[in-house]
Amino acid sequence: MPDDPNLPPSQSASSDPQPSDSAAEKPAPAESVATPTSVPAPISSVPPSPRPVPPPPRPPQAKKKKDVSLDPAHVPMTEEFDRAKWTLPPIGIVLIGIGIVAVVAAILAFSERAKPVVAGGIDNISAVQMQDNTVLVAVQVHIANSTGKQWFIQSIKGTVKTDQGEQSDDAATATDSQRYFQAFPALGQAGTQVLKFDQKLAPGEKESGTVVFSFPITKDQFDQRKSLTVTLQPFDNLPVTFTK
Repeated sequence: MPDDPNLPPSQSASSDPQPSDSAAEKPAPAESVATPTSVPAPISSVPPSPRPVPPPPRPPQAKKKKDVSLDPAHVPMTEEFDRAKWTLPPIGIVLIGIGIVAVVAAILAFSERAKPVVAGGIDNISAVQMQDNTVLVAVQVHIANSTGKQWFIQSIKGTVKTDQGEQSDDAATATDSQRYFQAFPALGQAGTQVLKFDQKLAPGEKESGTVVFSFPITKDQFDQRKSLTVTLQPFDNLPVTFTK
């Protein structure tokens, strides 16, 4: 039946065919439940603790020296055996060794030192005044070799001490001495046998001779002398001195 336009809409709607029971009994689609992907963490009411403060840096420490004592059977390859630590003994042992050597050397030098081997003295003295304010002096000496070896005279020297000081002179040669004895006979009062250079004295031999010196002083100054010394210097020994 067609809709009557004069009827209200509600009435016209009621005239629509009613759905069937099958349509009314059809269940409604199930509602989909949303599943959360993540659960938020609960909010804590305790405030966060402060971060720990790092300790201050430690001061640099001096490196400890390694123990230099090494086992001779386990010496590292880095050791240098040309150092003094390996080539020299301890300084204490070195000093002790040097002291022992010095003492032994001193004892040997004292025991083996050259010793005078000739005894003697001055017998006579004569002097002559020269024109140039010098004085010629003849000195007679005697010597004796008391060793088992020959004794060789190398040089002879005379020294006189006066108020004017000390004067020295080498003995005149045998030829010059003989000329002086001839020119000044008073000079020969001490003897005319000259003690020569290079004269040899055999073991146990005794000898007496005269040596002549010239000093730049007057005879009066020589006569007032303090001392007169004659020194005999051998080739291989200590000098021998005679003083009067």
